[in-house]
Amino acid sequence: MACVRPVSPATGPALSAPVGAPVDAGLVRRLLQVARACALLVATVGVLVLIGWQADIGLFKTLRPGMGAMAPAAAVALVASAAALWLLQPRYDGSRWGWLGRALPWLVLAFNALTLAEYLLHVDLGIDQIVFRDVRHEVQTAYPGRMAIVTVLGFLQLSCALVLIGVRSRTAQRVARLVTLATGGLLLMGLLGFLYGKASLYAVPVFLGVALHLLLAQLLLAAGILAMQPSRGFATLLASAGAGGRLSRRLLPAAVLTPLVLGWLRLQGEHAGLYGAALGVDLMVVTMIAFFAALIWWNARLVDIADTRARLAQADVRRNAEEMRDLYERAPCGYHSLDADGVFVRINDTELAWLGYARDEVVGRLHLRELLTPASQAVFDALFPVFKTKYVLNDVELEMRRKDGSLLPVSASSTAVRDASGGYLMSRTTVFDITERRRAEQALREASEQARLRLAEIEQIYRYAPVGLFTFDREYRFVRINERMAQINGFAPDAHIGKSMWDIVPNLAPQLEQLYRPIYERGEPVLDVEIHGRTAGDPDHDHDWLGNFFPLTSDGAVIGLIGVVLDITERKRTEQALRESEAAVRALSLTDPLTGLANRRRLDEDLRGELHRVRRYGGQLSVIIADLDHFKRINDAHGHEVGDQLLHAFARILQGHCRDVDLAVRFGGEEFVLLMPEVDAAEARACAERIREALAAQHIAALTQPVTASFGVAELGAGETEADLLRRADQALYRAKATGRNRVVVAEAAIPAP
Repeated sequence: MACVRPVSPATGPALSAPVGAPVDAGLVRRLLQVARACALLVATVGVLVLIGWQADIGLFKTLRPGMGAMAPAAAVALVASAAALWLLQPRYDGSRWGWLGRALPWLVLAFNALTLAEYLLHVDLGIDQIVFRDVRHEVQTAYPGRMAIVTVLGFLQLSCALVLIGVRSRTAQRVARLVTLATGGLLLMGLLGFLYGKASLYAVPVFLGVALHLLLAQLLLAAGILAMQPSRGFATLLASAGAGGRLSRRLLPAAVLTPLVLGWLRLQGEHAGLYGAALGVDLMVVTMIAFFAALIWWNARLVDIADTRARLAQADVRRNAEEMRDLYERAPCGYHSLDADGVFVRINDTELAWLGYARDEVVGRLHLRELLTPASQAVFDALFPVFKTKYVLNDVELEMRRKDGSLLPVSASSTAVRDASGGYLMSRTTVFDITERRRAEQALREASEQARLRLAEIEQIYRYAPVGLFTFDREYRFVRINERMAQINGFAPDAHIGKSMWDIVPNLAPQLEQLYRPIYERGEPVLDVEIHGRTAGDPDHDHDWLGNFFPLTSDGAVIGLIGVVLDITERKRTEQALRESEAAVRALSLTDPLTGLANRRRLDEDLRGELHRVRRYGGQLSVIIADLDHFKRINDAHGHEVGDQLLHAFARILQGHCRDVDLAVRFGGEEFVLLMPEVDAAEARACAERIREALAAQHIAALTQPVTASFGVAELGAGETEADLLRRADQALYRAKATGRNRVVVAEAAIPAP
């Protein structure tokens, strides 16, 4: 017994291929979209009806009161049929969903066959109310919950059609379409009954109890089944890109809808008493004649326009043919055709111009072999018999001899023209003058040699460069390394290849892994980074290196990195020594060489900084200016050495009474300044008193009398500059001198500027 295999209803072999215009691919896609839309709408109707039965929502079960409700079993059949229609789409071919789509119609077919058997045998198998019980007999058929006979017949035919459209058989496909069309006609009769009055509908027993939305859903299902076969049957004409397809798409909707609408309007007019039955028929006939006459005129006009465009297109075709001939004859390459004996049967003007022959001298007279050099004749003799059986030759280089005896190097590619039985008729050969290519190839060979020499130079530079160069793969393994980098690491270059950095530089590997992360993760270079540590090249001493690392990419992905490393150990040592020297010079420039205290320059810098701090953040700042009493007399009487001892001793006293944040300064000669941040005038005065007392108690070996000092104290006032603060402190010092020396005087508070 022969086996039929399932096939896609839309993309399988054309079982009844149309003759004429090709199918419009865009319309085919749109028809398949229509099939999916129909399946979705039908499934939605079925689900809403089931919800209506579950939640007792009358609007979902019947469109309006007084109309029959849809049977629950019919709603289930709608959902199953819609699912089958959806799953029979080409996208599900060969999948489990596709097989489910082919199984569902059988279930619908079986259930409705049992229901039809109930009607015919007058039995109740109990299948009508499996899903929901029709307690109130809302389904207006003879049996509670049972589908109407027309519904059962519709499902039987539509499920048969769904089964048949998936079968690889011309007869099955044709039967599926005919069954669907017959079902559509039957359902359309039911719809007309609703439009023209249910009395006429229910007069036919098979329509008794049918629901309006069920008829509409089954009609949608039938439309979806027909749309599922856009490349077969009458749907082929609808999807055609030709004039017939355009006419059918324009006329078919009007042919279906116009009689329905006019018939309904006629009945409405009769019921309203506007006219009698005879006049209603007259009006309907006249209206239909006028409408279809206008429709035919409109379509005839469109066809005439299309015909005019076709004539213009034919003129374009002729013009294009002339252009193609011109393109053939004057193409920038040669064209010729050879018969089975290798004799020219066709040649274009371009190739004739290259060879210097007239057409009459070549076509039907010359054998291609006669135009070839001996070496090329051998190539032709070997390849032409093969070509006549294989039918294709590509890029065969030959040397042709012109009429004047000069040589023409060419590249030829050929395909064969075959007869109905597949035998060789003639060749189609394109010929390119490769004179310039030969010159370019020679130039390329010379350039390649130059490039090879340059690459050798680059290789030598890479190998012996004074900086370290290396390449890593994604696993931090050495792929390439030069002599200097190998020397830094302390291993021979060959010993690095295939080894990871944990094998070669284990002490530096954790640091380097963090350093390389931006390269591998984001493809970002890491530039001018300093690395510190030890390698096997010098395991006893720390070294410093400056590194630049770049991502190595392929097709946008990072496959490794390239490193450039310079040993900067000596440079770092030199820089450190220079920094220490600069720090020492700066310290000397800010220090008084005799006392070791800060000098006037240091005071100016720190005082400016403290004033800025107070102005920005608030706080207090006080200054003490001290002057040794009668220092000149001591200096004159005991000499500069004793004077220097006294200055040094007083400096130690100042340092002993300073906080870490205070600054003790030799202001000049025997005058000293103490800068005290976050100290008010009272605290500064107390500090000055302690210093004064400590000095008075200090014993200087060469002096018999105690040494005293006078102090001026000032606290920074609002809006004061550093010069204002020092001036007030200096004025207080002078008052201390004027009132007897050996005392502390606090300057009066500053008066803010108006």
